[in-house]
Amino acid sequence: MNERDITICGHGSGTPSLKNMEWYLSYRYKEMMNNGVRKKLIAVRRLKALDNDYKRQRFHDLYASILGRNTYSQDRRQFVYTPLNGRYYSDCSSSGCATYQRCGAEIPLLNTAGMLGSDLFETVDCGIERGHVVRPELLKVGDALLFAGNEKRREQSYVGHVEYVYEIPQALRSGWESRDGRWYYIEDDEAVRDTWRYIGGRYYCFDGAGRMIAQTWHKDGPLWYFLGADGAMLAGQWLHFDDAWFYLEADGRMATDVFVPDPRGWCYVDADGEWDGRYHETKPIGPGVRIVGEQEH
Repeated sequence: MNERDITICGHGSGTPSLKNMEWYLSYRYKEMMNNGVRKKLIAVRRLKALDNDYKRQRFHDLYASILGRNTYSQDRRQFVYTPLNGRYYSDCSSSGCATYQRCGAEIPLLNTAGMLGSDLFETVDCGIERGHVVRPELLKVGDALLFAGNEKRREQSYVGHVEYVYEIPQALRSGWESRDGRWYYIEDDEAVRDTWRYIGGRYYCFDGAGRMIAQTWHKDGPLWYFLGADGAMLAGQWLHFDDAWFYLEADGRMATDVFVPDPRGWCYVDADGEWDGRYHETKPIGPGVRIVGEQEH
């Protein structure tokens, strides 16, 4: 997650507007004020009452309704959602606080200094360097971005402007996920289906419903493979299954009609892959003789 992925909302050119977070933070940092302070981001505050995804989505949807509609006015800042003579007004802090109210929060129309100092908010420990957020992945919709203001008489770092996190692209799920006792592998929010995946140095196979295949044989074309109890494909080893012994070659395929070298002798597995139970003391040689790991004679 990067700043450039995040959209923020606040007042611009007299009406609420949307901005790219990275661009806006860079713009503010470059601007100097009469008091010799940069217009930089100084804090990120989160309203404690905006404590779940439903309320954050509500903030987004409500703020969308005032974009391009409300005229900037400090004197009429209470008319954010209730019109005065058919017109709507707000300033940077009242637009957010009035939206918080409509999300169910008990909060007055604070000014920016009040938002910085109010116990109704908590500071988001996302780190700020040179006016930019170090860890933007910690931000949530509705977070208040507070910027330096231009009045020295104000304490608390001269805070004088606020923008809000408006939209953060949802991170797509990826990785293992358990559902009803079965395992799935998620890529871009979708379960992998009817295919193989190389994950963490092992091969896994998934059925048409996306379920990981485990502790059973799986046929892929003319070849058979065995997936172990953890779902990983077995390879280069003997397998005891259903009272019979089978050998799985280095690439995982079940060996058939071939001799397998073993410390106790040479073992033959037939066309069905089953070992015949005998150890041959000498290496088999002759037309049509196949040995695992060697080219045909």
